[in-house]
Amino acid sequence: MTTRTMILVVLAVAACGRNDQRKVIARDVAVRPDLSHATQADLAVEVDQAERRGTWREVRKRWEGQRLHWTVTRHASLCASASACNVAAFPVKRPAQYGWLPGLTFAPGEYAKLDAWCGNTPSCEIEIEGTLSRLELSGELPTSVHFDRVRVLGAHKS
Repeated sequence: MTTRTMILVVLAVAACGRNDQRKVIARDVAVRPDLSHATQADLAVEVDQAERRGTWREVRKRWEGQRLHWTVTRHASLCASASACNVAAFPVKRPAQYGWLPGLTFAPGEYAKLDAWCGNTPSCEIEIEGTLSRLELSGELPTSVHFDRVRVLGAHKS
């Protein structure tokens, strides 16, 4: 191989590598959109699509780590303490469309706020903001959702 040919091969390889890197970056941006305004209904649509397409990993990758603002229902029997609190992501209907009961880990002082606003009422609609830290999806097991660093933004007694 001549020196000229060797230089052309090196330049061609370098140019191809640069273009491939741009494609990966563009794809990664599409995979991690800003979902800060997305609701549990939006997640439900994607879970339904994953059920049909088998795209569990992609949905998990898009949603985990997102800071979300949702309105959920706190039932006193499911959220008795800061260390054991689950909420209903959807109104209770029969038959239930989704059985998610997201677990919440509160930011300091936030459970006390929830307790003050909702008190002993059996159910209370609350607005929360938190990071979706764990989303477990599969075709075999029920969907599991967990939020960390949850802030309680408001509450309305049902």
